[in-house]
Parts: sequence; structure tokens; C-alpha cells
Amino acid sequence: MKNKFFVIPLLIAVTFGVILSLKAFPKQYTVNLEGVKYQLGAENNYFTKPITIHIDGKLYQSITGSKTFKGTIDIDDEKIPVPEDQRGLEIKFLDNGGGHIVYGYIENGRPGTYGYGVLYTNSNFSEVTVATFQKNETVLSNRGWSSENGQMLTAPAVNRSEALKIPNELMQNYLKANTLK
Repeated sequence: MKNKFFVIPLLIAVTFGVILSLKAFPKQYTVNLEGVKYQLGAENNYFTKPITIHIDGKLYQSITGSKTFKGTIDIDDEKIPVPEDQRGLEIKFLDNGGGHIVYGYIENGRPGTYGYGVLYTNSNFSEVTVATFQKNETVLSNRGWSSENGQMLTAPAVNRSEALKIPNELMQNYLKANTLK
């Protein structure tokens, strides 16, 4: 009888330990996705360009469920004003599912940051969308994104209509009841 009282808590502790260790180990993701770059808004439906997104890194998940990606994200033909050897990212995903893509770097002895956009992804990086920050032409230091006319990168997709389905699903916690068009 005493053995039962010892074995049951031991089994529970071992099971709990296995679950925690599975969550604590990072998962490696290396994906190449073909997609499109496009401008939101019905009046901008002419702007669509094919792109390739390369993701290589590890996804860490804490015991509390928060997620952090450490690695690189490269988008063909995108001009990122950060030295190539300093393009490593650490993206902390928020409760709404998005994670800010912000590069920290040192150039000519001076530290700098460059915000590229917000990444939304499914659990295994097989579907991704990036809401890219755009310069405000009147105030060059101001960068932002708008659900009415913001620029997006989405993969996998071959055209705009296919691409719009992915962010509407991945960003639903951010968009609430709104829909990207």
C-alpha cells in the first residue's frame, strides 16, 4: 500500500518533467518559402511582386508559453540597411501573435537599430506574413504600417488573393473583427 503512494506522485513528477523538457528545448526551423509582396487596399491591387523568404533559426518556448525566435530572416531583393554580418534577430512574439523584426547593429563604432516590420507565423513556419514598416515621406524618421494601405510579404502564395487569406488568419488576434483587403 505504501508503494502506491510513492509510485503515483513519482509518475506524475516524471510526466511533468518530460513535458517541461520538451517545451524547454528549442526547435530548429530552416525554410524557404515562395510568396508575394503586395500593397493592401483595393486601389493598390496592381502592386504584386514575387518574393522568396528564407528563415533559419530556433524557436524557444518558455514554460509560460511565450515564444522567441533567434536566427535570420532573408527576403530576396529587400534592401536592409544593416551590415550582413549583423543580421541576426531575436524576435519575441506578443500575445497577439506578432513579433517585431528589429535589427541591432554597430556601424562605424556607433550603435543603431532598424525596424523592418512585424512577423506573424503559424506554429511550424510553413505560413508567414510580414507587415513591413514604410517611411512617411513627410517625416523621414517616421515608419509605420496601416491595415488600409500597408505593405505585406506573405508566403506561400502565388498571387494577391491567395496571399490575403494567410494574414487574415495569422493576424486575427491583432485585427480583431477587421479584414485585410
